[in-house]
Amino acid sequence: MNVRPPELAWFEKAEKDFVMARRALDPEGPIPEMACYHSQQCAEKYLKGYLVSQKMDFLYVLDLVYLTQRCKEREQAFTELEQAARILSKYGAGVRYPMENFVDPDEEEAWEAIKLAGKVATFVKNQP
Repeated sequence: MNVRPPELAWFEKAEKDFVMARRALDPEGPIPEMACYHSQQCAEKYLKGYLVSQKMDFLYVLDLVYLTQRCKEREQAFTELEQAARILSKYGAGVRYPMENFVDPDEEEAWEAIKLAGKVATFVKNQP
């Protein structure tokens, strides 16, 4: 019987979020805040998938800074993702709810979020 590692389910969901992030910037009707949200979700699921692969406990939160810190406990190289985590974390709730002092991102910020999500994805996929 071929048993699939549990982190693969996280990574598959993350990839779907990555597809949705790019689709949200369709030139016919871009929705930058949704591109940012799905970018955050992509990164979150990759980080959680890594933690699952390492059999590490974690809180089920949107906070990518926290998740990156947990990953660093196993592999110090996750320091490389701290800036991306700080930027993407604000899109976990900020774009989904009306929040005081939150300004919806524009297309440039959305493309940057997609780039950062890709960085997280590539980094996690290259971990042993």
